[in-house]
Amino acid sequence: MNPHDVLVQRIRHATQSLLGQQHLTHQISEWCDQYQLQCDSIVSSRGVALTSIAVVGAKGQGKTWIARQIILDSRVSQALPSGVLSSEATSQVHWVGPIVPESLDANRELYHPCRSDAMVDLGRPYMLLDTPGITDDDLQAAKAAKESMALSPIKLLVVRRDQLRGAILSQLANFTEGAICIPVITCVPLNDFANEVPKQRWSESLRRDLDTFCEAMRSSAPKTKFLELVLVPDFEADGDETKIGLAFACDLQSRLRHESLDDIAATRANRLSAATDRLRHGIGQMLDSQLPQLSAAVRRLHAEADALPGQAIEAVLGSRDVLQSAVRSRLRAQMIADTGMIWFPYRTVLTVLGLTHGAWDRLLLSLSGSVPSIFGTFAAWARNIQQSRKINWEMHEGIRDRLNRQIQDRLEPVQSQFHRTVTRMHGSGQESKIAYASPKIRLSGVEELQSRARSVFEWSVDRHQMPWITLQCFALVGTLIFWILMAGPIVSIYREYLSASYETLSSAVSSVEHFPHPSPALLLTSVLLSLIPMMIYAMVVLSWSQRRSKINRIADITYAEEVKLVDELKRSGVIAMHYDDPLLEHAEFLIQTTQ
Repeated sequence: MNPHDVLVQRIRHATQSLLGQQHLTHQISEWCDQYQLQCDSIVSSRGVALTSIAVVGAKGQGKTWIARQIILDSRVSQALPSGVLSSEATSQVHWVGPIVPESLDANRELYHPCRSDAMVDLGRPYMLLDTPGITDDDLQAAKAAKESMALSPIKLLVVRRDQLRGAILSQLANFTEGAICIPVITCVPLNDFANEVPKQRWSESLRRDLDTFCEAMRSSAPKTKFLELVLVPDFEADGDETKIGLAFACDLQSRLRHESLDDIAATRANRLSAATDRLRHGIGQMLDSQLPQLSAAVRRLHAEADALPGQAIEAVLGSRDVLQSAVRSRLRAQMIADTGMIWFPYRTVLTVLGLTHGAWDRLLLSLSGSVPSIFGTFAAWARNIQQSRKINWEMHEGIRDRLNRQIQDRLEPVQSQFHRTVTRMHGSGQESKIAYASPKIRLSGVEELQSRARSVFEWSVDRHQMPWITLQCFALVGTLIFWILMAGPIVSIYREYLSASYETLSSAVSSVEHFPHPSPALLLTSVLLSLIPMMIYAMVVLSWSQRRSKINRIADITYAEEVKLVDELKRSGVIAMHYDDPLLEHAEFLIQTTQ
């Protein structure tokens, strides 16, 4: 099954499920039929291997006269009806050429056999289509005109000079989307060709109107390849219809002389895409105008779900306290881990300071023997451990948890509103079937988001961590501070110890009393006195490494990168909303398809 049939089947199924047997359902089904017919005609070319050229435009623009100038066989050209009155105007699609198209609809199409040598030489055999006016009062004729617009890769868009600013032109241009189009301007008065300005072919008024016309055409049909337009003078005023017809044929030959078969064949994909866009646009406009409550409910639901990942990131990382605490914790951990084990007791002090941050005053007081400060230090240590675990959870598991909670809190009420909307469209008889369904929505990509968000956070912090060599230099200075202060008591004790050992080894008389007996209080006091300056130094190093400006800079970079990550995952489809409720799935498909 080709993609166009799959699209049509999904649209029909979704419309039937959502709208039931309403008038809109039948209208959309009819558009789907027309779309399938257009796609089949574009793909198969109605069994005609030759390139076809369609003469298209509004009613009364001179389309049939243009078609007649291409046909050299007067018998065939006179068989094409022409006129403004309903009895004279073209009301069917007239095929002219050497091959009979397949599946001719006798009510809406006619075939006129004509040899290729009885048509204007365009470098290759072709088929010519003379179509009814798209603005015809006869609805069947207008419908046939719209359906035939998609058949041909080359279109001659016929517009009268006095209609160059007409409102219908944008609609006509839209039907040429993806094709090769030659605008043909008919009934141009002779004074528009007057050379009022030196080296200018047309009058100022005509030039302005043509510029406006061409700009409107290209804006309405950006995928159409517009060739240089052809101007046809008003032969009724000039009187020389034959001469003007021959000039038009020459101009047409010059425009198509450089169009290769490859260029013409390449328009098929563009025309199929244009037909799909017209179907989607038509359904979208109908839903917006006829069922605004459905479109609003689905778009609100989609907007809420689309915003959830970014808001969850903002909730976890956008909180300055949580993010800054996480950055500080990460910097402290990296600083302690990267400081070499050889730097004792500086590294040990760093670890203690890291565990008791926020309670350094009580830590210093506890060294003097203050019992309340000792308990306060232990309480701060326990609180910091608990807070660190909480921050860790927020950074690693918080996104998933917050998304799940926000889906429950924010999407379920919108889902309920959507189901009430569908219930009202179906009528009260469907209430028991629809209103009390148990809708479910899930977001894919949450695990990927969480994993990559954690990596982005670690990358942002790692970029700004203190260099390894700087850490070792700081550690060297801290270690020297301690051992220089501690060197006096140690050297004194070891001097007495070595002297006693020498006397014991060199004489026969020895006594334990000769060896030093330092009191534990002396050693403890020495250690404390040496530790305090080093601890203050370590506090300065830690405070400088976690200064506010640095923390804020890392937090800003982290948050910006996380937002980019969410946008990237949404664009790539990793983060996407999935409906386990068929009604929501159908509604989302219709709304998204028609955007």
